[in-house]
Amino acid sequence: MSLTNFDNGISSMGVPVVGAGMLPIPRLNGKYLFADSVNGNNSNNGESVDKPLSTIDYAVGKCTANRGDVIIALPGHIETISAAGGLDLDVAGITIVGQGRGATQAKIVFDTATTADMDVDAADVTVIGMHFTANFADIVAAIDVNADDFTVRGCRFSETAVSMNALIWIQDAAATGSDRIVVEGCDVRLLDAANTHFINYAGTGDGHIFRNNMLLGDWGTLAVGGAGVVTFAACYNNRIYNVATTNDSCINFAATATGLIMGNMCGGGAAQANGITSGTMATCENYYGNIAEDLSGILDPIAT
Repeated sequence: MSLTNFDNGISSMGVPVVGAGMLPIPRLNGKYLFADSVNGNNSNNGESVDKPLSTIDYAVGKCTANRGDVIIALPGHIETISAAGGLDLDVAGITIVGQGRGATQAKIVFDTATTADMDVDAADVTVIGMHFTANFADIVAAIDVNADDFTVRGCRFSETAVSMNALIWIQDAAATGSDRIVVEGCDVRLLDAANTHFINYAGTGDGHIFRNNMLLGDWGTLAVGGAGVVTFAACYNNRIYNVATTNDSCINFAATATGLIMGNMCGGGAAQANGITSGTMATCENYYGNIAEDLSGILDPIAT
């Protein structure tokens, strides 16, 4: 297995050394598994680039909980989810990394049914660099998070065409079944008018973080937030554009939610000063601008 510019890789005392920024390094007792829908075969052991598995789903089944195993989806990989739980991340402590850029970026496609979804049913799961895309109309909730400490980092979210969409992309669990969801550094472009939320905090989770994301879309209810009474949540340094005219449709948390909303730049179809609802959360330096008024954004919630 070579993960560097050296044909045989580099190792130190038998442990592979990976170039900075290339791949996460598993814990010393963890392993890499590779998925490639073009050249893979589930009869392979999946432990080398030359002998990859054909699906992420099968690779998950070869992981061991809390060992730090890493699944690499190679450039050009396409994982199609066509039913409820079509991909179930049910092994704790695993990381999934998508490789490639643009058209070759490893992809997870939601297709065939409105119930098609990816379940997160084990704690401490991380997904990095994947391209998530909807290829069916009105998928109910594409990523169903049912465990604590789920992280989505540097991922891309898109729709294959008009009316090929997920009403909700990331859905938390009821009560406290999915604490500390982290979404960071993602590129989101979802313009179907039927969409309701990008991330819906409907439960009573603790410690959610939503930071450094760019969202361009149409969400009739809200882009980020929900009716759940979340505690110690943090929403900061995001850039959010929501074409919907619904007031408070960029960021909207329940009146009794706690945490912080700071440094967000928002805009869209809602009236000026009506992009953000923070409830009892601490707010500072959030701006909102209406696309039709040709005015620079103003503080929202407004200064008092």
